[in-house]
Amino acid sequence: MIRTACIAALLASLFSLPAMAQSQTVFLLRHAEKSTEPAADPELTDTGKARADRLVTLFAHAKPSAVFSTQYRRTVATATPLANAMALKVTVLPIDKDNAERYPEELLKAICAMASGSNAVVIGHSNTLPAIVQAWTGNPANAISDTEYDRLFMVRLEKCEATGSMDLRY
Repeated sequence: MIRTACIAALLASLFSLPAMAQSQTVFLLRHAEKSTEPAADPELTDTGKARADRLVTLFAHAKPSAVFSTQYRRTVATATPLANAMALKVTVLPIDKDNAERYPEELLKAICAMASGSNAVVIGHSNTLPAIVQAWTGNPANAISDTEYDRLFMVRLEKCEATGSMDLRY
C-alpha cells in the first residue's frame, strides 16, 4: 500500500510539468495475475482482479485520456476497472503473429493522435511491453519474468518521439 501511494505521488508530480508541443505520457503495465486455464486466453485470478482494481487509485491523479489493451481477456480485465473509473472505454488494439513487429508503431500512432498533454495507459504482456519500450526509445528494456506483475514503464513522448523513460514497480 505504501509503495502504491509513493508511486501515485510520483506520477501525480509528473503531471504538474508544463505540456510541451504535442506531448504525451504513456504508462505501460503488464496484465494482472492470470489463471492457468484456459491456457490460450485465461481470466484473472482473484489476486489479479484486486491488482486491476488498485490501478484506479494508482492513476487517479494522472487522469488518463485513453486506456489501451490487447484483445486477450487478461489484458481487457486488467484495463476495465481503470477505464470505467475514468469514464472511458478500453481501446482494444489486437496483437498477433502477423502484426507483432508493427505493433509498437501502430500503438505509437494511436497515442500520438491524442491531444497534447494527454496521458495513456497501455496494458500488455511480459513479451510485448519491453519490445514496445525498446522500439520507442531505442534502448533495451528490462525483461519481465512470468512471475512479475508489478512492473510499470513510463515513456514521455514529445512530437511523437520518446524523450525519456522509467522502469518502475508498483
